[in-house]
Amino acid sequence: MKTFAPYIVSALILAGIFALARYLLGAELAPAPDAILAALWKLARSGELFRELAITLLRGACGILLANIAGVTLGIAAGLYAGSLRLVAPLVAALQACPPVVWITLVMVWAGTGSVVPVATVFAATFPFVFSTAAQGVMGLDRRIAAMSRLYDVPKIRVLRHFVLPGVLPYWLAGFSGILAAGWKAAAVAEFLGSHHGIGARIFWSYRKLNMEELNAWALTLILLGVALECAVITPLRHKAAQLESKGSANHA
Repeated sequence: MKTFAPYIVSALILAGIFALARYLLGAELAPAPDAILAALWKLARSGELFRELAITLLRGACGILLANIAGVTLGIAAGLYAGSLRLVAPLVAALQACPPVVWITLVMVWAGTGSVVPVATVFAATFPFVFSTAAQGVMGLDRRIAAMSRLYDVPKIRVLRHFVLPGVLPYWLAGFSGILAAGWKAAAVAEFLGSHHGIGARIFWSYRKLNMEELNAWALTLILLGVALECAVITPLRHKAAQLESKGSANHA
């Protein structure tokens, strides 16, 4: 029962917010939960819910995958050469501070609307964090082991596989859990502004038509997606990263 208590309390608070909004705004602007669930069921029965959900997930996954490939590769390279990391540090800080709306606007101008906008936005929003965590992981490695491997002429591929990557893994897991939490949000925002399909786009068109039941149904879908990712993927990744970090600290001790 204790496991489900936070979810029950959160659901009750959410129901209270809906009731208050309905009292203050009226049924037309704040539909009842049963009307929202009915709209959600209608979208599910038609297949539209799963189609748009799959589009959003695929776009977010593509952006995150590209960000991880580029971020880990360049982050490890920058971490191995501290001078290059210092040179690009201001640029990485600027990219981290840049809001997604900037990338959305630029990509819409350059490539028009479509899947390119959310994928590029997710990539731009998550790449700096992956790069930073990978570089920090390399910087945290024991330099004495690296020096010993050079002394005994250990092949670089073995050093990378058995020394660099295991050392970067805890940092990457911690960073990946964070970008996964932010990636699907960036995808939905990009779809709202620069795409005709996906959950974000459906929220936009529901808003334009003032179809409040459908708008809330899509919003609820987005919230449930975030909760599912948090419970099924993000929280386990954070626990795993903490375990690897504590194990590494124990080994160093």
